[in-house]
Amino acid sequence: MKKVVFILSLLMLVVSSSSFSQFGIEKKIRNKYKKEGKKHADKQLEKAEDKGMEQADKALDKATDAVDPQLDKAEEKKEVGEEYVGKGLDKYQEFVDNYDETISSKNPEDYRRYSFNSAAVIYRIDDSDDKRKEVFIEDGGYKYAEYEYETKRKKTDKKGQILTGSKMISLDFEHYTAVEMNNPLAYLLANPDRDWEESSKRILEKMGYEIIGHETILNRDCEIWKQGAHKMWVWNGLTLKSKMGRSTEIATDIKINEGVAEKNFLVPDGFEFTVLDEKSLFPDLSEATWEEDEMTPEEWNQMLDKVETMSWSEFKAMVLKEDPDVNIEQLKQSYLYLRQEAKRRHKE
Repeated sequence: MKKVVFILSLLMLVVSSSSFSQFGIEKKIRNKYKKEGKKHADKQLEKAEDKGMEQADKALDKATDAVDPQLDKAEEKKEVGEEYVGKGLDKYQEFVDNYDETISSKNPEDYRRYSFNSAAVIYRIDDSDDKRKEVFIEDGGYKYAEYEYETKRKKTDKKGQILTGSKMISLDFEHYTAVEMNNPLAYLLANPDRDWEESSKRILEKMGYEIIGHETILNRDCEIWKQGAHKMWVWNGLTLKSKMGRSTEIATDIKINEGVAEKNFLVPDGFEFTVLDEKSLFPDLSEATWEEDEMTPEEWNQMLDKVETMSWSEFKAMVLKEDPDVNIEQLKQSYLYLRQEAKRRHKE
């Protein structure tokens, strides 16, 4: 009996020792080799990626050799293009510098756009009693004002715009502000010898509109102009009805040559008034500076020297250190592009 107990105790000790070995020491060994295996796998993956990028780079070498003559021609055209850009910027700056003076020299009569002298028109918008528009015209279009009204929950929102010759004023009735600027379109179109009605037709034709018929609105014969889903009903250069997508406007009342109150062309009292000059409308390129991160030729060549000696994995590690969120596929393309640029220098 004592022998049986001794043997059982011995078996328990062996089982206990085996369990400790299986679930203790052996687990540590497995974890160690698991880490070593992952590290080895990562290295193999890195080598595979480097090999793949190396093969892709060689394939691009052959393609680049084939298109090198075209690339050289492209570089020449790029240089010529840069010269033209420089000349264009000089002309642009001259236009900006003389803009206000040129605008102010225009005769008010040059801005007449209609055969009639004055008009007051009320439009219904989207067939709704809550939305309407008012247009006021004086001096044949030299003075033009447009106001839109929309009523929501018994509150009426209003916005407006006033054109007087080359001046354009936008009105914000919610915040009581007015902003004045020169209207470039008025400057380009001002012409004392222009037939405005014919010019309007030519502009519509260039925009793809065509006349598809006639219709009478408020006892006036209108030409119907259509372009796709858009339609305009035009009388003597004045649009009396329009359908732009889902939005519709139609004149419900019109008065011609009965005079228009001057207040319709003036900024209301109490509005904060701001004037924007040509420097606010157009950027001044005479003192323009390039972005600070724009590379100089020396910096560009230094970077190409660096990339030319780097493997894909080294390049990727360098970029990821600066920008961990970079798109890897785009990064691959950048690497191959830079490698090709670096090698093209030697061919030149």
